[in-house]
Amino acid sequence: MKTRLKYLSVLCCFFVSIFQLRSQGYIEPNGVVANLFPGEIDLNWPAETQINGFEFTPVGKTSDSLPYANIFTFGEPVTIGVRVFSISYDQPFSLNSVVSGTYTEISNPTDPAAPASPTIIFNGDSPFYVVLYSGAEFAAYYPPGNTNPVYYTDPVFGWAELENVNGAIELLDGAMEYQGGGIYAGTENIIPVPEPSEFALGTLGALLLGFRRWRNSSR
Repeated sequence: MKTRLKYLSVLCCFFVSIFQLRSQGYIEPNGVVANLFPGEIDLNWPAETQINGFEFTPVGKTSDSLPYANIFTFGEPVTIGVRVFSISYDQPFSLNSVVSGTYTEISNPTDPAAPASPTIIFNGDSPFYVVLYSGAEFAAYYPPGNTNPVYYTDPVFGWAELENVNGAIELLDGAMEYQGGGIYAGTENIIPVPEPSEFALGTLGALLLGFRRWRNSSR
């Protein structure tokens, strides 16, 4: 009897650890950086298959009296890019936000991978937040210029606090979560996955089946 209880306890602990790992996620240290390539803001995590990043390039001014540019274009200089959305501090960002179009997406109007913003205006001395959605690879390949939204496998969610400093977008702060359900902009608060992963459920089923067989054979 003691052996059975011990086996069951180990089984429960194993499942709980798997569930927590898959559902809670964690903040990746230095997950959002601006020191890999000049002008780029990049994501960085161990399961990344290649560098995922984006950039804002200054292209003009809304007024000739302005001392520096405040109109920008959005670009993704890598094969697997990042979908970027405007957001306010402490707002939740998850895959549901992406699918439902909760926040305004920023994209390149000349070669969009998502609905394009005709103008991207960031005035100086006014920090702002964007949220970031990317992953290891695309769930489906899309040709250049396709306006169908892109979704990622093994997704990550993050945010960046940016500012227009003398006509160049600078990264002030940022955070990225991995294996969770999303993140609150401007914080390290992770949105848990709302239900157990298929991996966790499959593992639990296999362990319970093994326990049942072991129990029957020991009678």
